[in-house]
Order: sequence, then structure tokens, then C-alpha cells
Amino acid sequence: MIFKLILIALFSYLGAIGAPFILGTTGGFYTLGRPLVASAIVGLILGDMQTALEVGVMIQAMYIGIITPGAIMPFDVDYIGYLTPALIILSKMDPKLAPTLAVPVGLLGVFLWVNVIWIANVYFAHRADKYAEEGSMQGVISMNILPQILNFVVRFGAAFIVLYYGKDFLQGMLDSIPEFVTHYLGVVGGMLPALGIGLLLNMIIKEKSYLGLFLVGFVLAVYLKLSIIAIAILAGVLAIFWYKMSSGGGKFDGGQKIVS
Repeated sequence: MIFKLILIALFSYLGAIGAPFILGTTGGFYTLGRPLVASAIVGLILGDMQTALEVGVMIQAMYIGIITPGAIMPFDVDYIGYLTPALIILSKMDPKLAPTLAVPVGLLGVFLWVNVIWIANVYFAHRADKYAEEGSMQGVISMNILPQILNFVVRFGAAFIVLYYGKDFLQGMLDSIPEFVTHYLGVVGGMLPALGIGLLLNMIIKEKSYLGLFLVGFVLAVYLKLSIIAIAILAGVLAIFWYKMSSGGGKFDGGQKIVS
């Protein structure tokens, strides 16, 4: 059984957002890190595919809309995908309890990612810059390897401990965190997605006037309560008209372009 727990903990690292070994992010986080795929792997390892997939379907539906703007995760779907079905199978729990158990599992992963791995990686990034200025290729390489060692130790170690001691240990560990710390994490966690989206928009949008289109979409979603499908249709129609108007420098009259 220890070997099986080690194997599950290892996959929970390989499917993490920072692990590059399975074809980078594509094969790792976006494949092995998906809850349904992760649950199937857990089912194969523990020999209970039916329970694992029951859990996997539920948690995949819960977190299917989770995105990682700027690598910011509201929940660690990789940890959720591996630890939740494993804990349910090992504890012989009702699979219907998966959504309840998934929340503390996901929060644990986010806590480790933001408050341990990310903070430590700031040091490695600055050291890599110094080595680059000095022209030390070996130093730059080492500053890219050491973060992966830290990532592995933290994610693999935490996953194995939780699996070994069970769900009660997980809940007790989270309950031991002071309330002011959890409040701080909640506030910062609420700000980070907005920061991540802002950074991505700054990289993608070269013409700053296009930010107005983003704000229009925000208003349609938040204030007019339109669905994503409705907004996408409106955006598609607007894009066609925008392209037609800008490509020929003309205007429309009954579907026919009139050259100015």
C-alpha cells in the first residue's frame, strides 16, 4: 500500500502546474492534472475504477470552468483530482461526499503553491538574473533546476503525508492555521486573479484602446447578467463588422461597402 501511495503522490507532482516533465504544461497540468484523468489514474492504482470515476465526474464538473490567469489558481485542481478520490477510496467514504472533501484538498494545494513555492521562486529568479549578468550559464541552469526540486519535495511530500494519515489529518492541519492567516490568504487570493488577468492583457493587447472591448464584455457579464455564449455571439458579430470596416477603409450600406 505504501508503494501505491507513493505512486499517487508522484502523479500529483507530475500533473502540477509547475512540473515540466510530461511534455511541459500540455501533458502535465492540462492532461495529467485534470480531475477526470487524475481520478482514472487513482482508480487504476488502487483497483477501484468505479468509485474513482464517480468521484472524478463530480469534481470535473465542479472545476471545469477553473482557469489559471497568470498561473493563479483559486483551487488546486491537480491535488483535488488525485487526493480526493484516493482519500474516498482509502477511507471507504460515500463518493457523494467528494465535493465537500475537494474544498480543503484544493485549498491546501493553493496554500503550498502561493505561500511556499512562489515565495521561494522569487529568490531563484533573482539569482538567475545575477548569473545571467555574470555570463554563468551553469548558474542559470541550476536556478531552474533547484525550484523543481523544491516543487517536488513540497507537493510530493504534502500529498504523501495527507494520503498516509487520512482525511482527518488534512482537516486538522487546515483547522490549525490561525484565522487571521486564512483571512489574509482570502484577501490576497481574491486580488491575485485580477492581477493575473491584468498582466496577461498587458502582454496580449498592443493597442490600448482595445481594452474598451474588454470592459464592454465585463459590463455585459457582471451588470447585464448575459451568459458567456450570448457575449461570444455578440463579440463574433462585432468582430466581423470591425474587420470589414477596418480592412477596406469604407462603410456599409445595405451590406455593400461604399468606398469613401
